Formats: sequence, C-alpha cells, structure tokens
Amino acid sequence: MESLKTHALDYIEIYTSMAKALAYWHTQALGFTIVGYMNFETGQPGISSYVLRSNDITLILTTTYPPFKSEYNEISSFIAENHCGVKRIGIKVSSVKEAFDRSVECGAIPLKFPSFHEDDLGVIEEAAIKFYDNSEIAFINRQAYNGIFKSGYKAYSKDKHENESLLISVDHIAAEVRINESGYWTKYLSDIIGTKLVQNIPKSSENETGMILNINQSNDKKLTLVIAEPDGYEKKSKVQQNIDSFGPGIHHLAFSTDDLIATAISFEKSGVDFVSFPPSYYDLLRSSEDFKDINIDELQRLNILCDREDETYLFQKFIKPISDRPFFLYEIVQRINGYSGFALKNINVLKKAEEIEIMNCNLHSS
Repeated sequence: MESLKTHALDYIEIYTSMAKALAYWHTQALGFTIVGYMNFETGQPGISSYVLRSNDITLILTTTYPPFKSEYNEISSFIAENHCGVKRIGIKVSSVKEAFDRSVECGAIPLKFPSFHEDDLGVIEEAAIKFYDNSEIAFINRQAYNGIFKSGYKAYSKDKHENESLLISVDHIAAEVRINESGYWTKYLSDIIGTKLVQNIPKSSENETGMILNINQSNDKKLTLVIAEPDGYEKKSKVQQNIDSFGPGIHHLAFSTDDLIATAISFEKSGVDFVSFPPSYYDLLRSSEDFKDINIDELQRLNILCDREDETYLFQKFIKPISDRPFFLYEIVQRINGYSGFALKNINVLKKAEEIEIMNCNLHSS
C-alpha cells in the first residue's frame, strides 16, 4: 500500500477541564469563531464540546463532567492526567480503511478500528492509531457528511464576535519526549503516515539548547511535527524539567499569521498574556549585522523573537499556557521570504541572553 497522498489537517482536538470558558477565550482573545457545539442542550448530557475555526484552523475543545457516562471515561482520565492538552490530530483521507490498514501493517498501534457514524446529515468514516503516550492520530473521511463536525454537533447560532481572524493555519505541532524517543517516534511516523525527517539538530558545540530536535514533515508540507528530547540527563535541560514535572507529549501548537506585529498588537488589546524575553536578547540582535534592517525596538516592545537564514526571516511569539497547567501553550509565527527552518540560532541567542542576565544579576548582588 502507498503512503498517504495528502496530509491535510482536518482538526485538532483538545481535552480540557473547562471547554466552555476556554472556547470563549479563544473567540474573544484570539479571533476564533465557534461554529458548532455539543452538550446537554443538544441532547448529549455529560459532555461539552465546541468546534472553533480561524481560517484553515479547526480546533475542537472537549470536556466531560459528572455524572458522565462510561463512554466518556477516556475524556475524564485524560483530563485527570493532563488537565489540558492535545488528544487527537485528525488527518483527512479518502479511504479510512486503506489508511488504517496500511498504518497498522507498517507498525502503527491501533486504538480505534474503522467505523461509520451516520445521522440525517450523512456518514463519517474514522479510525485512530496511537501517537506519543496519551494522544492519537485519527483518519477521517467526511466527504459524504454535510454537518458541522460529527453526529451530535449542532450549528452555533448565537451572536458572532467581531474580532478579525488573524491566525491562518497550523504551522507545526511540537512535542517533548524522553531521551532516545525522538528517533523512535520519527521512524514510527515515517513508517505509518509517510512523513520524512527534513531536519535533525543533534547534540553539538553549535547546539547549546540542551535538546535534540527532529523535524518531520509530509511531502506536501501540510503537516510538520517537531520532536524535542533532552540531550542528556546530567545537566537537566528545560525539556527534561518539563518531562519530570508534567510528563512527555505535545508541548505546543504553532499557528501562522501574515503579519505577526499586527497580530501581536491586536492580541495585546484583547488581554492575551505573552511570554517575555530578557532585554539582553534584543541587545544581541542589535549587535548583529544580520538584523540591521529590522526594527529591534518594536520587536522588543512586543516580545517577538527573530531569526534569519540568508534573506529569509522568522518572527516568533509565544502565548503563555492556555490553562493552569504550565506545559501546553501556543506559538504564533510569521515566515518571511520563505523561511523554512526552526530557529536553532535563535534559541542559542536566547540562551546567551539568559547567561548575560544571570551575570548581570550576580554583579548587582555582589
């Protein structure tokens, strides 16, 4: 059997303890629109789920609550262990059975066998395989379905917000895994869905990040999966600290935008809480000829990171964790002139900046 011909994302489903509140935050702060929902009002007691869209991004926010039915144990157990995180990545396929059979034949761990779900609006075919410790990849075919999302969901007809949808698409999905796991998951993904390792950043004198990175991407570049693992255990990296505290898994979703500066300004006005970076990081950018044409003062004011490869640039901005669990967060990126990398130099500059900050603090305290 051939590998998947396309890797277009259908949706990303997030299990969370407060789906309704988080859905509201996405609409008011990030410009998403609620297009569908399922809860007790739609005849589904014990579960609450919202379908949100922003251009090519579809997020599903799902929770369960007492007295939930036994069929929702999967949701409650995930929330008990992870609080808030990505449970499911849906990939569009023309034949779920073919995609599932091929993946299992090539080593995928099956979680949900191919099945059909039918209602008055048509038929959906889906199946799922294991992905990392607690997540899954779902194959879905909705070509014969005319509903909002799946059976049980209804259109959300309440007043729409007026915020502009500035987030365009899913740029990448990043995970943090244990030592020696990035190679395993890279091969697993390559075998079962046909992504390829397009960039490996090993432990080296040029890599001061404390982590090893594998960048996996589909041929059509519609799916990019970034896998980070600690480069050792003797000097604990931030990745190892995260795994020790919160376990491995999907760490962040990165969304693309056409104008990160405008997006950052808009989100600031909506009260979005962003990660900040030390002033010395921007001093280092100012001292480099590579960034002489960039307004560093504006980037510093907005806490935007910048990386350069030849004549291409990457702007990055991180939103603080979207729930109380300080592990799962969002990143916003703008790729200028076709920038295709993942900012290793930028991470190293940040590390250098942190060292300068520590040195300055020591000088002031002595």
